[in-house]
Amino acid sequence: MTKRQMLLGFAAMSLSLASVMTARANMFSEAQYQVGTASFTIVGWGSANGIANITFNSNPIGTVFAGLFQISPPQQSTSYAACVDLQNYISFGNSYTYQVWYASGRAGALAALYNSINWSDADEAVGFQLALWELVYDSYNNPLNDNLFAGNFIVNSPTSPVAISKAQFFLSQAQGAAPYFYLRAEGGQQDLILVPYVPEPASLLALGVGVAGVALRRRRRA
Repeated sequence: MTKRQMLLGFAAMSLSLASVMTARANMFSEAQYQVGTASFTIVGWGSANGIANITFNSNPIGTVFAGLFQISPPQQSTSYAACVDLQNYISFGNSYTYQVWYASGRAGALAALYNSINWSDADEAVGFQLALWELVYDSYNNPLNDNLFAGNFIVNSPTSPVAISKAQFFLSQAQGAAPYFYLRAEGGQQDLILVPYVPEPASLLALGVGVAGVALRRRRRA
């Protein structure tokens, strides 16, 4: 596997950083409380994977690789994570540290489709990732903006038309809000979400409540 295949983001691309950071900030606003921090290794692909050709903030990015990541050790009882942002990178075999936040929003509704998706099918795995990027950068909490061919995030040919169709279907199913875990990067790597959502043990929920008070106080002071 080449280094290009090991990277899913594009730190070197000429992107509109202000717009990207706004999108990530909007996504992170769904976070409710921090349950702790976690360090783990991005083992490799955790699903079938494939390619997509995209334009981002009017910049033709070209080919990207998409699918679920496998992480080790598991976090919150799952070994899988998906990319949230496009301006940073992930390298397989490297260990990264994240803040783990309990969140609720449309990304959770998308992750809740986990058991209905055939992860050994590259079109479905790529379609899931395209749907996640679309809702993060364009539609967010407004399904009326779901459009893979317009907005900040655009899917171009020669991306598989089946993957595009799957993404559109997943977006149509991901309505409302559902819980999920948001992984906020402490370094320069990509933010991720855990897939699927697995409820925390009661002990971690208690920890989360304690941290929530600290987080709320910090936000009030900001």
